[in-house]
Amino acid sequence: MNEAMKQIAIKYGTYLALLNISYILYAYLVDASVFTATWPGIVLFFLAIGFGIFAVGKFKQSNEGYATFKEAFSTYILTGIVATLIGTAFTVLLFSIIDPEFAVQTMDLIIETTYERFETSGMSDEQIEQIIGRIEGSNAFGVAGQLKSAAFSVMFNAIIALIVGAAMKKNNPAL
Repeated sequence: MNEAMKQIAIKYGTYLALLNISYILYAYLVDASVFTATWPGIVLFFLAIGFGIFAVGKFKQSNEGYATFKEAFSTYILTGIVATLIGTAFTVLLFSIIDPEFAVQTMDLIIETTYERFETSGMSDEQIEQIIGRIEGSNAFGVAGQLKSAAFSVMFNAIIALIVGAAMKKNNPAL
């Protein structure tokens, strides 16, 4: 693996992780209801893609404007993996060690909000209870839930990295 690629991916993956950690800290310190809103997740999703694309662009810039598919893909996916590892370590630390009660409170808030949304949408009580039961059984803030989320994140990043790698590759004609 190219040293420049590694440094760029670690740098921008760390920046992305810090952004995600800031979001979690805001929820923890100020307003946990942001976990129930849709828009922060959408914004973070597009910012994550942007960080990966930016990292690939920085790699190409450091490589005379060229990046093979493999280099573009690797830069993007490594950026995502770094962000995922740092973010997962932080969330496991916060929700499982520092303040497990916050995980319980957040899950209760998510369940309450979900119940209210589905109730106003006209779903039957049976349907709502079935969905709420799945949410309660998921333990999304536990270590296993965080590891599953991290694995999903890496797999999803790989799909996006394939697209970005194909779109941003530019082979050096001299090679």
